[in-house]
Amino acid sequence: MWQTIKSWFSCGKKEDKKEERRASLSDMSKSDQRDLVTGVFFSIVEGVRITMATLLSIFVPQYCDDTGTTCTLEQNFTNLSRFNEFVIFFNFLSLAIFVKLIYTINKREAYLISHLEESRDQAYNAFSENLKSYPRIVLRVKEHNQLLKKWTNYTLISYTLNVVFSCVLIFNYYYDGFRSVSTMLANLLLVSGKLHSLYTIYNECIENNEKPLALSTSKITQVSFNIIDPVYAKRKSVVKSEEGQAIIEMLKEEEKKEDTCK
Repeated sequence: MWQTIKSWFSCGKKEDKKEERRASLSDMSKSDQRDLVTGVFFSIVEGVRITMATLLSIFVPQYCDDTGTTCTLEQNFTNLSRFNEFVIFFNFLSLAIFVKLIYTINKREAYLISHLEESRDQAYNAFSENLKSYPRIVLRVKEHNQLLKKWTNYTLISYTLNVVFSCVLIFNYYYDGFRSVSTMLANLLLVSGKLHSLYTIYNECIENNEKPLALSTSKITQVSFNIIDPVYAKRKSVVKSEEGQAIIEMLKEEEKKEDTCK
């Protein structure tokens, strides 16, 4: 009998863990659905811009001596020196790390949107205080914050090296005047602004381990998720009541079997 009870509780914990990690789109409120879809759309747009900003040895204008004009896209991949091949490889490596960062950002944002809500009536840093009854969510937010820190730092390092290698290649061997300079600067400003924003956000989120924050990384204005999402809380209460009823029914069945055996 007790084994049965234990199995039911362990099953509930597994379901809770799955529920904590993801909520289906249909279970979210309309505003949460809109925020999630908007975030994905802007991530796709941002992904295109980041592709241009990381593949510098391909998209920054370069001068080809053999034709006496700006290199075409095809020429950027032909008759390459060893150093040129290395830089192109590093461009794609930097892009891959950036893609992983965007994935981490979207996964974290989806979790915050589906489980939490912003309340202007509550303190900006009241997240941990208001979610004492949801320790798993607090733990998951801490994990998401650490992943954001990890991949932001990896991206900062890889992109810095990427820019250095690309500048050496372009300005030493394929300099195309003002066009090379202006395009390189535009890409630098685009990416450095994004990375600086992420660096600031994750530092604020993990500054106090006892009182972590759940700050959005995709909103134009800063948003602090500081209360449990009402839709999520209601859904959890329904699930718990259903599980409790199922356990009661199971216990009754077990008792009937024991009485029969006697």
